[in-house]
Amino acid sequence: MRSVLFPLLGLGLLAGCASTPPASTGPTPADIVASGDANGEVHWGGQIVKVKNLNDRTLVEVLALPLDADGRPLVDRQQEGRFIVDKQGFLEPHEYAPDRLIEVRGLLKGFTDGRVGDAPYRYPVVISERLKLWDAARNTTYGGPRITPSIGIGVGSGGTRGGVGVGIGF
Repeated sequence: MRSVLFPLLGLGLLAGCASTPPASTGPTPADIVASGDANGEVHWGGQIVKVKNLNDRTLVEVLALPLDADGRPLVDRQQEGRFIVDKQGFLEPHEYAPDRLIEVRGLLKGFTDGRVGDAPYRYPVVISERLKLWDAARNTTYGGPRITPSIGIGVGSGGTRGGVGVGIGF
């Protein structure tokens, strides 16, 4: 039994040390505008620029930012263009306020032309399947792995002898 248990425990510990892949490695909004191909699924995020409520849906203009492994926009990174989120129903403008961080999953549905200041701008449009607002409390990238100190105490029986163990982990 021990010959099977220890290797499995070791594999479990190693899996806990594996890095998480980035949330999105697909094309950015700027890439989509440059290619002219606004089809397919996307997972984007960024900072809300403005919200416009219409009769049956809401349009959200977003300044695109790269996402971390959890899908959170990274505000200290280079912006990746802009896009419009088209969400069925009403979104409260106070909740979806400018500068809030947002994560979006959905389908691209063409482009819409607008303006950024006086400059013309072509926005990819995302039909939202899922929206998530992020709190602004943590808005920078990690400098390294997340370190969480912990202390564990275990009591066990190893056949005829009992045992006690104490461990400190990070």
